[in-house]
Amino acid sequence: MITRMSRRRFLSLSAAALALSACAQRTASDAEAPAAAGTSAATPPASAGAARRLEFWDWALEGERKTYMDQVIANWNAKNPGQEVGYTPLPYGDMEVKLLSAAAAGNNPPFSNVHAFWRVELQRSGVLVPYPDDLFAWDNLWSTPFNRDASSGDVYTSDFCLFTDQIYYNKSLLEQEGIPAAQIPRRWEDFMKLAQQLTRTENGTVVQSGWNLNHYYSREWLWASMVYQQGGFLYNEAGTEALWNSDEGVAALQLIQDVYHTYKVDTLDGLDMFEGFGNGTAATYISQGYTGAYLDGWYPQLVGNWSTAVTPTFTGQPTPAWGLVTPEEGFCVFTNAPADLQPAAFGFIQEMLGSDERRVEWALVSNGVPDSKTAADSPALKERQKGGNSISTQAETLPYRINYGERPLEAEQIWRTMFDRVLLEQRPPKEALDEATEAMNAALKSSGKPRLFTERSYKVPV
Repeated sequence: MITRMSRRRFLSLSAAALALSACAQRTASDAEAPAAAGTSAATPPASAGAARRLEFWDWALEGERKTYMDQVIANWNAKNPGQEVGYTPLPYGDMEVKLLSAAAAGNNPPFSNVHAFWRVELQRSGVLVPYPDDLFAWDNLWSTPFNRDASSGDVYTSDFCLFTDQIYYNKSLLEQEGIPAAQIPRRWEDFMKLAQQLTRTENGTVVQSGWNLNHYYSREWLWASMVYQQGGFLYNEAGTEALWNSDEGVAALQLIQDVYHTYKVDTLDGLDMFEGFGNGTAATYISQGYTGAYLDGWYPQLVGNWSTAVTPTFTGQPTPAWGLVTPEEGFCVFTNAPADLQPAAFGFIQEMLGSDERRVEWALVSNGVPDSKTAADSPALKERQKGGNSISTQAETLPYRINYGERPLEAEQIWRTMFDRVLLEQRPPKEALDEATEAMNAALKSSGKPRLFTERSYKVPV
């Protein structure tokens, strides 16, 4: 049974014990190798005289994120001899399988960066340590309503920042049409007219997309956002059945199908979203805020030539909801981490995210909204954000955003098939959604797992 403990109790454990305890530093290759019989890869045998080292897994980073992470770890290690953090970066594409497999086998590191998509499975399996009650001011975090377990009241993760979908637009292409940024519509019907105006065709072929939507995850997130915009939900109140084929779900999927087959502002055989936008053959795209963190690095020709606007809604208003919000990632501490190392893990997490200053730094390198209500209006965000207003655009819509909590691991393949049905095969959205909903409900029933859906914790701002 996992017992909750305050940070003061954690930190009261003897620092001397940390220094006297010993373990060999694990390398990246050690992290991938199976543990020897009778040992755990996360807790190597002690070797006399060596300092205790806290292994941390993360996916391999690039650009500002990597520079910032390296700096934070170096600063922590310099200030905390005997509680050093050892850093193991893993390829992002491998991270999910490696971490879930390691956790199942007990070979996981003491703590790790965990994607929001995987965290619930780990939490449900009982392998995560609840956060100390006094680690953060929970009432000041946007994430608390959807990160706090409804049955136990525990929180098992902390979010670097939060992301919402938004419009990314090429300033030059809009200026050529005489369209000021302030006139980008906030209603879907009007936005589709704008996208048509920005679309260019030659001999029946789209050579400039008014709105490029060629990216699976952006379609998935946008579909969920549009369900919420209409007052719908993805699951019933009991969390036992999917409601994907509701009227709201059908209307959302219909609009995505219409992008290609009615409005014809994009083409399925064209460049993907980022290539199209980066190379100037797409005037707009809509996706999560994290994508803006990389545009300038991927496409130097875009520097100073892109900005953002809020995602349209069906009514042009923010209520009943503006759509989906997702935390990309967060820190989790594992129950099999040695008890004398857990205080250091939570101490490092607090060092990373325990102040608004740090949360703003993370928001800037990640291009998201800081997970702090008091940091949302920080002058530093307004002065240094990418794309002119990329973070503040997300911040404007954040109070009206819903987090679905668990994103079932079974759902992605079902959704991929659903989009193939409506986009490639041009099947009616209701038919594709009926099929997808039936498949998801069968998966929910057969799994026997209690699901941690949090979408109904959302309250419309007064």
